[in-house]
Amino acid sequence: MDEKTFYYLFHKAHGANREQVMEAAKLSAEEYERLETSHAEEVRRIQQELPRAATIGPDFVRLTRYIYGGTSDQQLGKPCPEAVKAPSGEIIPLPAVDAIPVPEISLRQAISQRRSLRKYSDQPLSQEELSFLLWAASWARDFRSGKNIEVTFRNVPSAGSRHPFECYLLVNNVQNLTPGLYWYHPLKHGLIRLSAPEDIAQRILDGCMEQEMVVTAAVTFILSARPYRAVWRYQQRSYRYLYVDAGHWGQNIHLAAEAVGAGACMIGAFMDENMNECLGLDGEEEFVIYVAPVGKKEAGS
Repeated sequence: MDEKTFYYLFHKAHGANREQVMEAAKLSAEEYERLETSHAEEVRRIQQELPRAATIGPDFVRLTRYIYGGTSDQQLGKPCPEAVKAPSGEIIPLPAVDAIPVPEISLRQAISQRRSLRKYSDQPLSQEELSFLLWAASWARDFRSGKNIEVTFRNVPSAGSRHPFECYLLVNNVQNLTPGLYWYHPLKHGLIRLSAPEDIAQRILDGCMEQEMVVTAAVTFILSARPYRAVWRYQQRSYRYLYVDAGHWGQNIHLAAEAVGAGACMIGAFMDENMNECLGLDGEEEFVIYVAPVGKKEAGS
């Protein structure tokens, strides 16, 4: 979804008139008429759902209480979802976890100096440093499978060890890695370069509402959620756990960044439709949930 379409839908659904919509979305008369024809049904759907959206927060908390729960798909014996979704492609190995130099920084120091960092130096991350960041937040130190169950154990907690996330990376400035879009394999500790348009960095910048740190950072981590991995066990309450688990992941990224002389900034403000489209996600079975640029600190930071 491009920016003009987004703002057309937003203002049209909220009752703006033709002139107001055209001004807000920067539309020509021809563009306006085209959107009127192609998105009329979507505008009606959004308008119908606006009253529900106005109370979705309290309703979400209330309706995900255990008293509303039922029998889970796990209890019904339905197939366990895969613990890792691996796209096809050649795996680019990262420096081995047990060979990564351990940064000399105390946990107390990492916590006390942690700040959201939005401006970065031009210094690249090394592959060892990238490997360390992924080890801290996404690496699977163990994988176990049994009768209708698959679980991974990682360096961040997750409800029931379901770890309902995939980690993508927009690489901008990492030594010996071609800039572009990658997916991280948590079991093989390597990257798969994904097919993406040449302007993928600009598209992700647009999706993140022009927050320039996503392209000035050495690497921007993009965390997606695959909710059924948790819903299979915990039903609708899983949607609470998604955001709790994402917070655990984000804090480890922050602390690991401090350990390698870098900084991070967690981003939750992005256009869902655009970001999902950048990664080729359907927005339902899998969707972007968190974005984290990481880059080296400027001198004196």
